[in-house]
Amino acid sequence: MAQCELCQKTSAFISEALGVCLTCIRERPREALEITGRVHRESRGEFGLPPVPPDDPEGVRCDRCVNACRIGDDDIGYCGLRENRAGRLTGGSAAAARLSWYHDPLPTNCVADWVCAGGTGAGYPTYCHRPGAESGYKNLAVFFQACSFNCLYCQNWHFKRESTTSSYRTVEDLLQDVDPRTSCICYFGGDPSPQLPFSIKASRAARDKKRLTYCASAGKQTDR
Repeated sequence: MAQCELCQKTSAFISEALGVCLTCIRERPREALEITGRVHRESRGEFGLPPVPPDDPEGVRCDRCVNACRIGDDDIGYCGLRENRAGRLTGGSAAAARLSWYHDPLPTNCVADWVCAGGTGAGYPTYCHRPGAESGYKNLAVFFQACSFNCLYCQNWHFKRESTTSSYRTVEDLLQDVDPRTSCICYFGGDPSPQLPFSIKASRAARDKKRLTYCASAGKQTDR
């Protein structure tokens, strides 16, 4: 049970962390936004992240995502990844990113499984190895450890901490786990936007490697 800070109503359907009921969010949006905005800002302090997207007039602008941060000297962007070092933006590139990954057997429990080629065989034979679910194959589940959002109830919330502390991994590191049974790569969040150049380069490199490994193992070439 929690109480709404605006109307004082108590209900099991009110988030204790957010402190505002749905009725007030709908009918008193400006007041509700002041409260929810405060909660969002305070939630980021635990991870050493900026409470709001920085907007330093003298800062360097980052164009990686919609936040369009203007990052001051020796400060970090909203995602916690991009940094202004002596007037130059660093943190996350096409060559290296903060991320982790593992293999997930297909078909997987992804929310998109019902439309995914790996779970349905859609687009066979161009986009998958079998006309049905790709049992026996696997996807490479990649989790980016920096995010342009601030979802209070994110199931991957712990990546906020790693967005400023984890080591960088290279495209070559990721490619080591792309083998002949890797049918696809799925990118998860943290939102990929702050590290989009890496995901594009890694995807292209994995596609090229996949063509070679598939050609060597199966005797033919594919566009998967």
